[in-house]
Amino acid sequence: MNFPLYIYYELLIRLSEIESEIGHYVSSTANEEVCILRTTNGKVNVPVNFLKRQSEDPNMINKDELVTLSKGFKPGDE
Repeated sequence: MNFPLYIYYELLIRLSEIESEIGHYVSSTANEEVCILRTTNGKVNVPVNFLKRQSEDPNMINKDELVTLSKGFKPGDE
Protein backbone atom coordinates (compact mmCIF):
# COMPACT_ATOMS: atom_id res chain seq x y z
CA MET A 1 0.00 0.00 0.00
CA ASN A 2 1.25 3.46 -0.86
CA PHE A 3 0.99 6.21 1.71
CA PRO A 4 1.53 9.93 1.18
CA LEU A 5 4.93 11.05 2.46
CA TYR A 6 3.39 13.28 5.08
CA ILE A 7 2.14 10.16 6.93
CA TYR A 8 5.74 9.00 7.39
CA TYR A 9 6.85 12.48 8.45
CA GLU A 10 4.01 12.86 10.94
CA LEU A 11 4.67 9.46 12.49
CA LEU A 12 8.41 10.14 12.75
CA ILE A 13 7.69 13.47 14.44
CA ARG A 14 5.53 11.68 16.99
CA LEU A 15 8.17 9.01 17.53
CA SER A 16 10.96 11.57 17.89
CA GLU A 17 9.10 13.06 20.85
CA ILE A 18 9.74 9.71 22.57
CA GLU A 19 13.07 8.73 21.02
CA SER A 20 15.01 11.86 20.09
CA GLU A 21 17.61 9.89 18.11
CA ILE A 22 15.12 8.72 15.45
CA GLY A 23 16.23 11.31 12.90
CA HIS A 24 14.51 12.54 9.75
CA TYR A 25 12.82 10.60 6.96
CA VAL A 26 15.09 9.35 4.18
CA SER A 27 13.19 6.53 2.44
CA SER A 28 10.76 3.67 2.88
CA THR A 29 10.25 0.11 1.70
CA ALA A 30 7.00 -1.75 2.25
CA ASN A 31 5.19 -4.99 1.69
CA GLU A 32 1.64 -5.94 2.71
CA GLU A 33 2.49 -6.20 6.41
CA VAL A 34 5.36 -3.88 7.32
CA CYS A 35 6.99 -0.68 6.19
CA ILE A 36 10.66 -0.03 6.90
CA LEU A 37 11.21 3.67 7.47
CA ARG A 38 14.83 4.65 6.99
CA THR A 39 15.91 7.81 8.72
CA THR A 40 19.06 9.87 8.94
CA ASN A 41 19.98 7.92 12.08
CA GLY A 42 18.70 4.38 11.46
CA LYS A 43 15.47 2.56 10.71
CA VAL A 44 12.20 1.50 12.27
CA ASN A 45 9.79 -1.22 11.16
CA VAL A 46 6.20 0.00 11.18
CA PRO A 47 3.23 -2.33 10.68
CA VAL A 48 1.10 -1.22 7.74
CA ASN A 49 -2.02 -1.18 9.94
CA PHE A 50 -0.21 1.35 12.14
CA LEU A 51 0.32 3.60 9.12
CA LYS A 52 -3.34 3.18 8.14
CA ARG A 53 -4.41 4.39 11.58
CA GLN A 54 -1.95 7.30 11.39
CA SER A 55 -3.49 8.20 8.05
CA GLU A 56 -7.14 7.81 9.03
CA ASP A 57 -7.10 9.12 12.59
CA PRO A 58 -3.80 9.66 14.44
CA ASN A 59 -5.71 9.84 17.73
CA MET A 60 -6.38 6.10 17.36
CA ILE A 61 -2.71 5.50 18.22
CA ASN A 62 -2.09 5.86 21.92
CA LYS A 63 1.14 6.82 23.67
CA ASP A 64 1.90 3.25 24.78
CA GLU A 65 1.77 2.05 21.17
CA LEU A 66 4.14 4.83 20.13
CA VAL A 67 6.53 3.92 22.95
CA THR A 68 6.49 0.27 21.88
CA LEU A 69 7.11 1.22 18.25
CA SER A 70 9.96 3.59 19.19
CA LYS A 71 11.69 0.75 21.07
CA GLY A 72 12.04 -1.03 17.72
CA PHE A 73 14.22 1.78 16.35
CA LYS A 74 17.57 0.44 15.13
CA PRO A 75 20.31 3.06 14.97
CA GLY A 76 22.89 2.95 12.17
CA ASP A 77 22.90 1.64 8.62
CA GLU A 78 22.22 -2.06 9.30
